[in-house]
Amino acid sequence: MRKETGILLAGSLGIIIGLGIFGVRKFLLNKSREYNDYYSDFHRHFEKKQKEENHDGVEFLAMR
Repeated sequence: MRKETGILLAGSLGIIIGLGIFGVRKFLLNKSREYNDYYSDFHRHFEKKQKEENHDGVEFLAMR
């Protein structure tokens, strides 16, 4: 194999591998985003009520 052919083959293989890794990463990030969109509200049990804005803490409430 000639030197120029080896260089072209290595460059092409590098581009293909780089695009493949980029594509897999983008696919996995998209799947992660879909998962987070679906399951992000499960820890709140779908409640929409307003939180109480009392941030005084336990120590303050114990002194009442």
